[in-house]
Parts: sequence; structure tokens; C-alpha cells
Amino acid sequence: MIAGVTYGVAKKTLGEQAYEAIREEILSLRLHPGQTVYESDFTRMLNMSRTPIREAVRALAMERLIEVLPQRGMKVALISEKQVEETRFVRESLELAVIRRVTEEAAHDEGMRARLEQELAHSLREQQAAADAGDAMRFMQADDAFHQIFLQAFENETLSAIVAQMRGHLNRVRMLSLFEPERMKRLVGEHEQVARAVLAGRPEQAVDAMHHHLSKLMDDLPRIKAHHAAFFGP
Repeated sequence: MIAGVTYGVAKKTLGEQAYEAIREEILSLRLHPGQTVYESDFTRMLNMSRTPIREAVRALAMERLIEVLPQRGMKVALISEKQVEETRFVRESLELAVIRRVTEEAAHDEGMRARLEQELAHSLREQQAAADAGDAMRFMQADDAFHQIFLQAFENETLSAIVAQMRGHLNRVRMLSLFEPERMKRLVGEHEQVARAVLAGRPEQAVDAMHHHLSKLMDDLPRIKAHHAAFFGP
């Protein structure tokens, strides 16, 4: 399926490549919420025929990232506050279960703990570098990589695919939040608290730190929405 995650080393179809490329343009806000787009825009942008573009558009419409307008092209879907909260709830529920299990297992597996320590230290350095540079896109990628460390340690591909899909629905709001001064530095601090609790083998503390981190987006949402009202729909 285009909207799914392709496992292994199988080469991606043109439809999958188109889906990923257009989705990245939407989630990075290079295509703005509410912006009118046309099939021809994507064929030129990706140098592809209409067939893979149409496959990608169908998948993105099912994901509610594109709204098809009969006889009038299509537009990038506005951000839905309700959908943001629904997907945040699902993502948080899954990631809290993961962080608890990984912390418990790492406390009894020195090799696993050592790998986590190395990977988390690298991730935090990358986040700090992106924050220092004020590079929101680079920070977003480093942020996603940080969370992916725990999902990979959990070794559940189905759960990883679900969380990746949920995270996508939140990324546009997350990108808007990163435009605010000091936001990236604050997130680095929250990630550091999660990492310290995990490496110390304290599952309850790790869960609390991750919950605080993931719930902050909804606390910030009213302010983000007020600053970017044109990007939000019902």
C-alpha cells in the first residue's frame, strides 16, 4: 500500500515515491494548509507521469492531507484541531507503553543500555546543533529520530508503522511551533530528561517525562492557532 511502510529492501514504486515526496512537502509546510494545487504541479515537480501522481493523491486524500475538489483541482487540507488531538492521544498512548518497556528491559540488559546511551547522545547532539542553527526542518528530523530510537529498541514493526502515521498528522503543528523562539531549546531539554530517566532504569520517571513532553503540544496549540489562524479549519 502507498500509505503504509515498506519493509525490507524492496524498491519503492513510483506511486510510493510520489506519495512520500508530496507528503513531505505538505508536512514541512512548503505546501501551505489551504493552498490550491493541481495534478500538473506534481507531475512537473517530480518529473513523473499522471498515473503515480494520481495514486499518491488518492492515498493523501485518504490520509486527509489533501482535499480533492471536483473539476477544480485540489487543495492542501487545513489543519484540524480535532484530528490533531485524536492522533496525539493515540501516539502518546503507544509511546508511553514503549518507553516503559524499553526502560525496564535496558535496566537488565547492559548491551541494550549501552546502545541506547550511544544513540541518544548522538541524537541529542544533532538536536542541539539544529537548535543552535535555528533550522526547524533539521530539528524536526532529529526529533523524529530521537523517538524512533525507542521504537526500534522495542522491535515491533507494526507499532512503529502506526506511530509514524500518527506523527505525520501532528507534524504541521509541530513545525509551526518550531518557528517560535526558544521552542527548539526547550524540546532538547525535555528529551534530555527522558533520556536520563531511561538510562537510569527508572520507568515511572521516564513515562512521566515522555508524557510531559508529548502533552505540551496541546498546551501550545491555542497560541499556535492564534498566530496562524489561516492554516486551521473546523
